[in-house]
Amino acid sequence: MKKLIVSLFIFTITLFAQSDSNNTKDDIEPSIYEKLLSLDYIHSNISQKVLIFSSNLDHRVKTWVKNDNNASSEEKEAYSLYSMVSLYDDFFKDTTYLSTTNRSYIRLRWGLEQNHEEGLNNINNIRVNLRLPKTEDALYIFIGDDEDDETKTFNNKDEERQTSVGVKYVLDNLDILNVSVFGGFRGVTNPFIKLRAQYPIAFKYILFRPIQYVEYAYEDEFREETRFYFDHRLQNKTDLIRLMLKRYTKTYLDGMNYSAQLSYLSTVKHSVGYQVYTSMQGQTQAQSSKPQNKKYNITPKPGIYNYKTGVVWKQQFFKKYLFYELQPFVEFDQQYDYNANYVFRANLELYFGDI
Repeated sequence: MKKLIVSLFIFTITLFAQSDSNNTKDDIEPSIYEKLLSLDYIHSNISQKVLIFSSNLDHRVKTWVKNDNNASSEEKEAYSLYSMVSLYDDFFKDTTYLSTTNRSYIRLRWGLEQNHEEGLNNINNIRVNLRLPKTEDALYIFIGDDEDDETKTFNNKDEERQTSVGVKYVLDNLDILNVSVFGGFRGVTNPFIKLRAQYPIAFKYILFRPIQYVEYAYEDEFREETRFYFDHRLQNKTDLIRLMLKRYTKTYLDGMNYSAQLSYLSTVKHSVGYQVYTSMQGQTQAQSSKPQNKKYNITPKPGIYNYKTGVVWKQQFFKKYLFYELQPFVEFDQQYDYNANYVFRANLELYFGDI
């Protein structure tokens, strides 16, 4: 019996050594095409870290991709599209960029909103992401998160929330899959923990990015949110069409809330860009039987409760870290009996990136 166990032990060590040798020999850094277009890549990549035997399967997948006759042209298209989307996200500093970038930054926004129905409102906001030294770009201190951005830029009917403060941990060994864990406080009495995962998949003309949030907060309890981004580059190769789909549920919310936005993104010249968008928001169940607005006395109903269309103009001026943003739009909201509500927002943004 002992001889059998020793034989099995020696055989296992030999097998691992052979697999490790083969992996070292054939381990070539995958191209952006393989990372973005191969749906099996992330699975094989993680499996390789867990069990070295999976390197054989990973090698077969790489070989199959490299033998594709159209790989060269598709690789260029995928890389070009991915780079273009990243540039737009970097310029407009949307939530996908601010939450996934491994750069340290400080972003301060001061703004005013002139709302035909609600009057004049402030829409100030702060986002900070500071990389801690000697943590291999894995640990960050953050101030403000995605939920803060959404709360502070809607009308004053939304609840005022305390700014989020905490620590973010980035799982940077998952390759193209971006996973972050947030832990912190929204006010002293409301600690929270949140998981965010994003996995971009590039096809020949479309970049698909599914994003998933899962959060637990002491006061709000559970919340989960799913977003889908579809980016398509137009024939001139400088303009972008983006479709964003979103849904979320939480403990004290009846049913599910959902939204969709279609945007056209373009640039006039370096450091000047704009978006033209149209969007809608809906809910599967009404959250209250009481009217939200006393002026119109409209009882909330399930279904689409808001339609909006507008333009965002953003330009760098004076210094490379100073921007202004103008956003006129018109919305048709259920609480206003779907009458046109004209809104104009003006923001001044001070952004220090890669600090």
